[in-house]
Amino acid sequence: MKAVRINEFGGLDVLQWAEVPEPKPRPGQVLIKVDSSGVNYADIMRRQGNYPGPDLPATLGLEAAGAVAELGEGVTGLTVGQRVMAMGPQGNAEYVAVNANYVFPYPETVDPVQAGGMPIVFLTAYHLLKTRGQLQPGDTVLIQAGASGVGTVAIQLAKAWGARVITTASSPEKLDLARSLGADETINYAAQDFEEEVRQLTDGDGVELVLECVGGPVLEKSVRCVASYGKLISFGNASGTAAALPSGDIFAANRTVIGFSMGRSPMGRLDHPAAMAELFPMLAQGQVRLVVDRVLPMSQAAQAHQHLSNRGSQGKVILTP
Repeated sequence: MKAVRINEFGGLDVLQWAEVPEPKPRPGQVLIKVDSSGVNYADIMRRQGNYPGPDLPATLGLEAAGAVAELGEGVTGLTVGQRVMAMGPQGNAEYVAVNANYVFPYPETVDPVQAGGMPIVFLTAYHLLKTRGQLQPGDTVLIQAGASGVGTVAIQLAKAWGARVITTASSPEKLDLARSLGADETINYAAQDFEEEVRQLTDGDGVELVLECVGGPVLEKSVRCVASYGKLISFGNASGTAAALPSGDIFAANRTVIGFSMGRSPMGRLDHPAAMAELFPMLAQGQVRLVVDRVLPMSQAAQAHQHLSNRGSQGKVILTP
């Protein structure tokens, strides 16, 4: 079989569509014949050597969807041929072996190509808002990078759960997308001071919850957008820049700053099956959808990485074998 491989860390030139042995499912694993696989910013960081993963050489990808090809010893509740989506490493390949507790049979109404781009963004948005953020109806939430994969899903979920949504993006086109998904107010952070805009939109009170993945100065300003007793969840550092958080910006207003990473969460701490059981009916009812920016062959993984690195995407980038 073939897979998107890296033998060393580096630029786009280290990506290879290379022949590798087909994996064999270990006990508790499921082998999936891949229909599609998402590309996430974590894949770019992994390629650059800034994100944890298997030893090199390694196959990229954190999610995939396809048909169950083989069940490892002890796996129950799944059948060969069943269509599933899964979260786990090495998904940018023709076959992937994944731990069974990260495998989710999906409804027939879901497009098999879109399915491979759903697990990471759907579960991340769910856990940010509900598991860690404890979002309540009537809360106001600030979602940074609203046109990103996670951002587009988080906007829809927050609205479905009764929140007021303020979101940021860097272009009129991305802001239009955010509004089409239900955002109540949008801020062009390239042309406006989002901290001042949030202050005006909330009459100086701030928001109950901020979802922040950029880091650096954006994180610093985002903390000051949090209302008294509100929360900020930091779930990435796309800028690669360190932030300086004065303690007075946190304790003086009784603000809470939370870190979140699905990849670093110990197994069992996040209830992914329960989350998917809640999300799939919402998907079927049209309350939430995956926004797909583009679909590319896996052999063009470098193009996908370049597109994400240039902040050009609106929604999810998906690869197919």
